[in-house]
Amino acid sequence: MLRNDQSVFELGFPSRLTFETEGVRYSGSKRSVIPKIHELIHLLPIHSVLDAFAGTTRVSQYFKSAGYDVHCNDLAAYSSVFGRCYLVNCNVERPELDEKLKFLNHLKPVDGYFTEHFGGEDDGAGSVKAADGKKKPFLLKNTRRLDAIRDEIDKIAGDKIEHAILLTSLINALDQVENTLGHQVAYLSKWAPRAYSDFILRRPRLLAGDGNYRVTKMDARKVSDRFDLAYFDPPYNTNNTHTPTTRVRYASYYHFWTTVVLNDRPQSIGASNRRLDCSSDTLPGAISKYESTKYDQVLAEIDQLVSNANARYVLFSYSNKGKVGIEDLEKIFARYKVLAIEKFSHRENVQKLLTSNREWLGDQSANFEYLFLVEKE
Repeated sequence: MLRNDQSVFELGFPSRLTFETEGVRYSGSKRSVIPKIHELIHLLPIHSVLDAFAGTTRVSQYFKSAGYDVHCNDLAAYSSVFGRCYLVNCNVERPELDEKLKFLNHLKPVDGYFTEHFGGEDDGAGSVKAADGKKKPFLLKNTRRLDAIRDEIDKIAGDKIEHAILLTSLINALDQVENTLGHQVAYLSKWAPRAYSDFILRRPRLLAGDGNYRVTKMDARKVSDRFDLAYFDPPYNTNNTHTPTTRVRYASYYHFWTTVVLNDRPQSIGASNRRLDCSSDTLPGAISKYESTKYDQVLAEIDQLVSNANARYVLFSYSNKGKVGIEDLEKIFARYKVLAIEKFSHRENVQKLLTSNREWLGDQSANFEYLFLVEKE
């Protein structure tokens, strides 16, 4: 057991330990943070873990691979799909899966909703050309295949888990040819080299496991089950003083994955043809309290999240560029038994490092990730 003033890093455990995970490009991805998480928790007496803001489920995949019982939660519909694929499913064989993927890969392309709203052509000079004059995330050849494949998945899936596996394969494949910088609120005006490829559905990296795995889609504070460890990685929003009204909206950032999963042909608006239901802060579910521009509201929400956590240990991840200052977070965690506070350099997402114009490059200062580990009782 650790002393109050002792970090697991002092005990000499490896800092380069990694676990292979799978997922799409995602703002706030913790892929590179997983080794740090492992270093902090692997000696603790824990068996059950809550990943309350699971996103693409990379950390949940690590928890499962490390042998924990895992409860994977997120409000996003696509996160539930990933959770059923990587967490709930424990059958890594699935011989019928390869035949179904082969069948889907060879479907005849058709024009449909996705082609109408998200497909474009090359104008001959490498720029995006579309009938409505908007930038597009995919070439027509790929949206036409998407239109054919998406409807067929609903027909051939044998059960809910296989349905999730097929959808995960589709999303992973589309991510490889998407003409964006990592989010779906803006598309590139020039076709990126990746966009010219034909997407191919492949078997996801299925994980075996003999633990208890559950996936839910709810407000993190409403997950009332008891856990040994609760891992919180809430949306960070931004502390950008240049444009203080700017906020991170995950429902908007990844609206396209939501539409692929739901296949509901929603009304779309704006330059990126976003879903109407994620287009305004006034609409229910479009923005979480953690994404508010009001500092006190975000701070209070984090305080209540930690206070209400029904877990012996809490591991909390946050960025120095998040809305709430690190000093205020330290005050929250000082109420508990602090086992470790780790700060380390963390590479930001590609959309923060690249730009299609030089007018506004965003905050180019150093980005640091913080992990707070406390024992509540």
